[in-house]
Parts: sequence; C-alpha cells; structure tokens
Amino acid sequence: MRRLVIAEDEELARRELETTMPWERWGYMLVGSAEDGLHAWDLLVERRAEVVITDIRMPGLDGLALMRKAEAELEPAERPLFIIVSGHADFEYAREAVRLGAFDYLIKPVDDGELEDAMLRAGMRAGERERLAGLERAATADQAYGLLRDLTRERTAESGDSYVEAAIADLGERFMTDLSADSVAGRLGISGDHLSRLLKRATGLTFNEYLTRLRMKRAMELLRDPSVRVGEVADLSGYRDARYFSTLFRRVVGMTPSEFRSGRTRRDGFEPPR
Repeated sequence: MRRLVIAEDEELARRELETTMPWERWGYMLVGSAEDGLHAWDLLVERRAEVVITDIRMPGLDGLALMRKAEAELEPAERPLFIIVSGHADFEYAREAVRLGAFDYLIKPVDDGELEDAMLRAGMRAGERERLAGLERAATADQAYGLLRDLTRERTAESGDSYVEAAIADLGERFMTDLSADSVAGRLGISGDHLSRLLKRATGLTFNEYLTRLRMKRAMELLRDPSVRVGEVADLSGYRDARYFSTLFRRVVGMTPSEFRSGRTRRDGFEPPR
C-alpha cells in the first residue's frame, strides 16, 4: 500500500476525499489529512508520504509553497509525488506546479475517473522510483537484473498496456458470457471507467464496441458452418435474445445473419478485432 496524505482546507471537500474514495482498492493507505499546508508538511515528513493530494490555496502554506518546501528540504528519494487539485484553471498556477514537478494537476470538481487514473499512475511511478533506488544499491549483477526486469514491468503497467492485454485476453475467453466493463475491470483491480479509457486509447473502440465486434466475429465464423442453425448462432455468440442479435448483426455487419450465410456481399467496412 502506498502512503497517502490529503491537504485540503475546505472541510466538505476534505471529508469527501477521506471517506468516499476507494483508496485501498487503488492501492493506498490514507495516513493523514490536513486543513492547511503546515500541518500537511508535518504529516508527509512524519509519515513518509509517497503521494500527496493538495489544494493550491490554503492558509499558512499553500500547495505550491508546500511543493517548494519539499524540493528545498527533502532528498529526491524522500519527496512525495504531488497531485494538485484546484478550483483554479489559471495557466500560471499550472505552469508553476509543473515546474515544481507536480505529478498531475486536476481541476475541481474532480471527476472520479480522472482521480482514479491519476492515483493509479502515481502508484506505479512510486514503484518505479523504488526500483531505481534499489538499482543504485544493488550489490550484485543478479540483483540489478531483477530490479531492471521489475522496472520494465512497472513502466508497462503505467502505460496501461498490461491492463489492456489482460482485458483483451479475458474477453477472448469469456465473450459468450454476460460481461460488462465493471466485471472485467474488477478482475484486474481497476474500475470499469478506467478500463474503458485504456481500451479506447489502445484500440479506438469502447468496451461495448470491442465486445460487440468480438461477438460478431464469432457469429460470422458460425454462420459459415452449415451445420450450425441460424437460430443457434445468437446463443453461441453470447446473445440470449435472438431477435436482438439479428438486429445488432444487421446494424454492425450490414446485413441479416441469413443474408450473410447466403453469401451476400457486405455493404460496409466491418472489421472484427484481431
């Protein structure tokens, strides 16, 4: 579990972050929350926070000043990753935050999916930093090799490729069952929204679009087999409602299942996933 500190002077916003976010599922342990930057500084030092979510405008010490203090007084390996959460979209705030090394800059009201994405990436980056520190301390070549291997895995996970690959493999095995983005993502330890964004970025398709194309590919394969009745194709492709399947097949492929079986040329550019 990564150690997390929250710095937010608005009590309602602070309580919401403390109590409504699934920190443990995202790989975090909330070790403290503060209503101002000075208290946040004490917490992040005493509890060795790895990630800090901080507002910009706070009494005593604002979020940017908190980052400057960390930069001036902590060794690089001791500095937490800062995720700025602010109601200000001002370019100067964002530029200064980036200059100080902010990991991310989120505008209030923060979308839960955006926060989850930032937290998962921050956790992976924290793991990468640990690997690099361990690599510097490695006493033998074997230890160094193992750390480099783990670091490569961390970087692959941060890009989201490992989640996409695992999701596609899962879909390939279970596409005939009742599936949703949430159910597939739950097996990976992430949210359905996060998986959908990763899948869209990697394939250009939403989760439902990818699943539909996978099922249509299977349906087309079955329709080429004369021993399988058209009425059976729907169930074998993951659809319990044959009428709905026929309507969807026509919309996606450009013709009815019967027309496809008869050898009619498709009217559109349907391309099933590879």
